[in-house]
Amino acid sequence: MGRSGVTTLTCLPFNKKRRRGNMNVELNLIRRFNVGDVLKRTALRYPEKTAIIFEGKEISYSDLEKMTNRVAHVLLEKGVKRGDVVGILALNSPEYAALWFAAARIGALLAPINAGLEPRTISFIVEKSKPKVVFVDSLLAPLLKAVPQFETVPVKVSMGGSVEGYESLEELISSASDTFPEVYVESDDPTTLLFTSGTESLPKGVLNSHANWYAALIAALADLEFRHDQRTLLSLPLFHSAGLYVIFASVACGCTGFMTRKVDVPQILEGIQKHRLTYIVFPATVYQGLLQVPGIEKVDFSSVTHAIVFQYLPKSAFLRWKKLIPGAVWFSYWGQSEMTPLGACIKMRTEEEMEKALVHPDPIGSPLLPVELRIVDEEGNDVPPGGIGEMVTRSPAVMLGYMDEPEKTGETFRGGWHHTGDMGRIDENGILYFVDRVKDMIKTGGENVSSQEVEEVVASHPKVTGVAVIGMPDPKWIEAVTAVVTVKEGETLTEEELVSYCRERLAGFKVPKRVIILDSLPTSPTGKVLKRELRKTLLEKEGGEEA
Repeated sequence: MGRSGVTTLTCLPFNKKRRRGNMNVELNLIRRFNVGDVLKRTALRYPEKTAIIFEGKEISYSDLEKMTNRVAHVLLEKGVKRGDVVGILALNSPEYAALWFAAARIGALLAPINAGLEPRTISFIVEKSKPKVVFVDSLLAPLLKAVPQFETVPVKVSMGGSVEGYESLEELISSASDTFPEVYVESDDPTTLLFTSGTESLPKGVLNSHANWYAALIAALADLEFRHDQRTLLSLPLFHSAGLYVIFASVACGCTGFMTRKVDVPQILEGIQKHRLTYIVFPATVYQGLLQVPGIEKVDFSSVTHAIVFQYLPKSAFLRWKKLIPGAVWFSYWGQSEMTPLGACIKMRTEEEMEKALVHPDPIGSPLLPVELRIVDEEGNDVPPGGIGEMVTRSPAVMLGYMDEPEKTGETFRGGWHHTGDMGRIDENGILYFVDRVKDMIKTGGENVSSQEVEEVVASHPKVTGVAVIGMPDPKWIEAVTAVVTVKEGETLTEEELVSYCRERLAGFKVPKRVIILDSLPTSPTGKVLKRELRKTLLEKEGGEEA
């Protein structure tokens, strides 16, 4: 067996020894789902079309296809087989995309490593995934000293430059074949091993199959309106499921993508205008940050026709963006890596539709086409209309399971449904809203408070630039609603001022009992506020303990 850990999940079909004959390989090639095959087919349709614009160079689909085949043959020559793990620690690049498609073609799993994680977590990921080969961006080589586990990997390859003790990808592919490798790979074989952000504990390894990614592609076409004539922004990190999803959809549809190594605001704004990009996708924190850029109103966004927001964006920011890009269809999106990364979304084409949807914080509309969704109570019963409960799903996009963690997989899949750990509710207009993470709901004085509802109000204060609402231990309230905020440069904000502002807009038990002002909030590289880390830091300062 390979090192993917799939064999510990007894419900998963994965047998490298069966059906090895040539006829079975041919039948497999005829009708399989394989992530790597989408690039080949797009290259046949649009061989000379630009697939990726990267650092001044335009790479055609034909050239990206040849690069991918060369990388696949390098992997095969290094002994990588079906079920083996290929690790990568890198910033975005065309080679990163080619590596995923190449690994998929030979049945290997891509295990992206988030360079923004602390060394102990990167060490944990390397130890758990046991990659047969690891690719490291030369720009990130300084991180290697803090993670000696990389030295245990049998084959080490550098990207974009030299790294001591590593073979060069550029040299390896220079003499490799560019023919398509015909390898037996099943549709239900895993193709990605994505480690969760670890905001609650050490990260879990999410196994997504080829069939999972094809289910996600259905939603990209039917719900998100990807088309071959779109010009997409490829700035989301490829170590994240959202980044992989956007480039997968872009390549499958034959779009032209403008890629940046990371979320670089000046480069992104220049790219949108210079290359007339039509499709942008960002977490809410990036949209918020862009609104703080001096002169943002003068940026030419007229080419943008589609804009996706994931994670919570306050109503005031949404409406301001609608004025900046009035012709765009706006999507408020919710998804999970465990769903590759599907979930639900709402389309808002007009300001009126946006006003209607944003009557409550964080509208996510309705499930995407391949997704069935219920809202249930703790016993698994459907909640009445308007009630808050956990969102549970069924979908061909739901992951195979967590790597080597059958108990956590079983708990997540209990009752025949994928339990998301996210709370939602459907309002009187039939619109689905994200309410909170189950673990972020604040239990205060016998009441349950959604941190996002409070965040919506706090974020609307004109002096506030960032907010995280958490529950802090309190002898009277059990948990005290606590607003941790950042303030606009040059402004001052007092606790009394903000509490008074909230009291006019929230029920009494939802009003923050405390306000803490910081210079910045801890966030993941994808912009998610790390509430657990924030709570832990504040407790340590106050001499308390994590509940």
